[in-house]
Amino acid sequence: MEKVDRRITKTKKAILCAYLSLLQSKGADSISVSDITKKADINRATFYAHYKDKFDLLEKSMKDVLDDLEKAIELQHKDDETFNLKTLEEIFKAILTNIYKHKEFYTVMLGKHGPSIFSEKLQEIFYEKTVKGLMTVHREGEVDLLVPTPIYLSYVTSAQFGVTKYWIKNNYLESPVFMAKQLLMLYKLGGATVADYKE
Repeated sequence: MEKVDRRITKTKKAILCAYLSLLQSKGADSISVSDITKKADINRATFYAHYKDKFDLLEKSMKDVLDDLEKAIELQHKDDETFNLKTLEEIFKAILTNIYKHKEFYTVMLGKHGPSIFSEKLQEIFYEKTVKGLMTVHREGEVDLLVPTPIYLSYVTSAQFGVTKYWIKNNYLESPVFMAKQLLMLYKLGGATVADYKE
């Protein structure tokens, strides 16, 4: 049974690698199942033994990677914990370390030909986890920020996504720990303070 499982895992990995390779040169809409099977050096029956179609492949591969990311975040932030800047730094480290673990996937999916649905789903995770942190901090009362809450959430999650995408685009030159510290500094001080803008 173990041998069968390894064979299945190897085949699915070959299919995904072929798909990602094709995505580097053309959009998802232009890729066919035949393209994938030819690149993976498998027959169509083997592909359809694992996926209904190319959309099913995309959906399942995204779910696998993003579920793993959410698990990594949850390990750092449980509902009953207090939420502070140290918690936030650990969450940033968990996010970036997990992304680096799946760097081949993220590089292609957030690249020139990556499907927009992946970018949207990743931003949704950043947004939902930011909301969760905010609710933990303000557990005892209403959220009363210096700017309207939706604007705050849009700003900080867009910043997180933008910095993460910058890191990926620049081939992960800095470590996840270094990038987490930069994100925390930007989060804590704000863009104007970091850039030393004057009143």
